[in-house]
Amino acid sequence: MIAAKNTYILLIAIAAVFILSQVQPFFRTLGLALDFAVLVLVIIDFQLTQRPFFLSAERDVADRLSIGRTNEVVLKIFNNGSMPLKCRVKDEYPPQLTTDVREFDFELPSNGFSVLKYALFPNRRGAYEFGAINIRYRSFLGLLWRQVKIKPEANKTVRVFSDLKALYDLSIKLSRSSELGELHQRKRGQGTDFASLKEYTVGDDAKAIDWNATARRDRPVVRTYEAEQEQRLCILVDAGRMMASDLEGLTRFDHALNAALCLALTGLSHNDQVGMGIFADRPLVNLPARRGKGYLKNILEACFDVEPRMVEPDYAGVLSYFASAQKGRALIVLLTDLTDPTGSQALLAGLASLAPRHLPFCVTLKDRQINRIANITTATTDGSTPDAKLVSLEQTYQRAVATDLLSQRELALSVLQRRGCLVLDCPPQELSDKLVEAYLEVKTRARL
Repeated sequence: MIAAKNTYILLIAIAAVFILSQVQPFFRTLGLALDFAVLVLVIIDFQLTQRPFFLSAERDVADRLSIGRTNEVVLKIFNNGSMPLKCRVKDEYPPQLTTDVREFDFELPSNGFSVLKYALFPNRRGAYEFGAINIRYRSFLGLLWRQVKIKPEANKTVRVFSDLKALYDLSIKLSRSSELGELHQRKRGQGTDFASLKEYTVGDDAKAIDWNATARRDRPVVRTYEAEQEQRLCILVDAGRMMASDLEGLTRFDHALNAALCLALTGLSHNDQVGMGIFADRPLVNLPARRGKGYLKNILEACFDVEPRMVEPDYAGVLSYFASAQKGRALIVLLTDLTDPTGSQALLAGLASLAPRHLPFCVTLKDRQINRIANITTATTDGSTPDAKLVSLEQTYQRAVATDLLSQRELALSVLQRRGCLVLDCPPQELSDKLVEAYLEVKTRARL
């Protein structure tokens, strides 16, 4: 029970009366009488006010939330009493998550309910626990606030995963995509999977003649093949120190993980063997290559609580470890960053070692802030063309550093391309779509 604003106003008025009692003793008697009257009113108000046990509440929130997305929480407040109430509700959501509404003020009808909605914006994966639903309602005379704390049994704990909504949207897109239909068309001719037999014609490869079928039909017959569509895809995500910094609302690691999961879903949808690995100075997650869309659930669970570490990645050792585990040629996709010159050299050496046996694909996150700093121009106060002498020293240094980082990045990426490595460098908001498009192009062109 908490005093309301009206009660404080009455108490201030009584205090003023007691102050006047120093001038006229009559006001002291009046003040005591008013004190007693307020006490009686508070008791009456308490007795007339509806009891808290008439109130109940429910919370509806998904068990799995998506990082970096708007996740809706629905509260239902029930009033089984005969008195309409002016209420204030505050939900004890996990403090690690941010929200757009902290509390609600509303009218709760008698023998009815109210529905309240607010949004949570998780920016870190993990398991989080909700607390109680706190309800305050004004008393009959408005002198008090009564409070009740309700702990719903359901949905007390939620888990924040990677961008599940993006995976859902992508699954619908893949099921309707014309590209998917094109990839499932049989490509007769060169390939490794047997398709059918046909009569020999001029220009066919003599090595493809099926001598048993030729003997049975008494005329030359050749085998035709279709390009192999079930390929091996190994997705690796860097969880070293460079991936721990924030970039456009999430860590670089979370941006990379979101894109990696979209790529995994695409590969599994095309019946490819998809494996997943996360590493820093050593492997943190190692899921062997499997087929089937149901395997995505295993990948999600394995990556659920992995966080980047403040250590230097062992690119050479880790890439060699994952590459040796592949049974045959594979597309090895590495999601990382190239902001550090020392780390870039180790990364170049590690990816270059994959090229003879596998098809390496380096995916990096472009920081648009660095590009803006490198391309910034300074104007004078009167709007004329700036003089170089008037440009601030700090801004000059920032631009020089940004330009140097971009040039080193472009040099490293060009070296990778010359060594037979596929390269994709794009901002985090476009990363998932661009990566899926690049993967589909690799399959279409049968580069494996």
